[in-house]
Amino acid sequence: MKLKKILFLLIILLLPLSVNAKEVDITLFYGDGCPHCAHEEKYLEVLEKQLGKNIQIEKYEVWNNKENEELLKNVREALKDENEGVPFLVVGDKYFSGYNDDIAKDIKKEVIKNLKQNKVDVVDTIKSESSLPEDTNLKINPTLEFSLLGNVDAKEINPAGVALTEGVSDAINLGSLWVIFFLGSILLAVYNKKKRWILGSTFVIITAVTYMIFALTNINFTVNQTTFIRSFIAIMAIIIAAITIDAHMKINVPKKSILQKLGEIFGKRQMLIYGIMITVISILTTFVLVNQASSSPLLFKTLLEIQNVDSMHYIIYIGLYFITYLVTSFILLAVINTIIKELFVENTIGTYNRLISGILVLALAAILLFVPGIFMMV
Repeated sequence: MKLKKILFLLIILLLPLSVNAKEVDITLFYGDGCPHCAHEEKYLEVLEKQLGKNIQIEKYEVWNNKENEELLKNVREALKDENEGVPFLVVGDKYFSGYNDDIAKDIKKEVIKNLKQNKVDVVDTIKSESSLPEDTNLKINPTLEFSLLGNVDAKEINPAGVALTEGVSDAINLGSLWVIFFLGSILLAVYNKKKRWILGSTFVIITAVTYMIFALTNINFTVNQTTFIRSFIAIMAIIIAAITIDAHMKINVPKKSILQKLGEIFGKRQMLIYGIMITVISILTTFVLVNQASSSPLLFKTLLEIQNVDSMHYIIYIGLYFITYLVTSFILLAVINTIIKELFVENTIGTYNRLISGILVLALAAILLFVPGIFMMV
């Protein structure tokens, strides 16, 4: 009976309040072939992955389209901007002329402000040939759209329910799937159950802690820096895959190759090297996830700020969010270890563990290098 009551309370707690979301309007005026415009477009793609349907991006090419050029002219006049050229970006009633890393940070800050208090879309107002109101703040309750809960009234929704559902969501989103597959592939090469749990737990804990630090501090790298990090992770994964496959093949030649020498060192200090590589890869991969994939920390913090919660409750809700993320990750680790034990270790296929592990890691490295969009890590 108690269990039914608890389940009923959880359902009530997690139920979202259905509302019609008012997304933040972002308008980019650009020129075909403009390098700065291209960089800003890449940044907007990243921002769209971070914030999902909470933002709506419209683009207007102005060098080859007279109508769009005229619209840009009218928008600049309305915003009293005397600059020329592109890119020119408008968020609500604020504009950003040109593009660099500092402007990118300011764009994100302005978008967050608009999530908290929607403002009139200047571009849309001009397109509809309406006059701009003196007060550009829209008097409506701010709404946010989360991955599992959908559209919610940011002032009314229970933060605890959001913490629970989005903590789970972030642990199993598309970006996190790469991490899960990679962890499983690595552990497949480790025959000892205790060692698998040690390495897996290390990976999960470091990932969760790193996720929390990056999310709370809003650390951001440029698109190029993130691409470099992603490539570095892939190269490390390829090295692990090569050594693992070589260890399975056990090819004997008169003169040992560099790979075989590395394999010998790797064999003697397997746990230490695995531990170091797993630590580095978990930190770097988590950074890419927070900055590139659809994750909820930024929206969740915005929700708490909209509700103006006190410091104590802020810490409690943030703690609940990341504990949920950590617990979900450990559940996934238990599932991975069970699959490895039942399907591989206690089966004749277990003799090919290292070979299969190396091939899987190699495949995941290739995906990260060439088609990262599959896991939304772009």
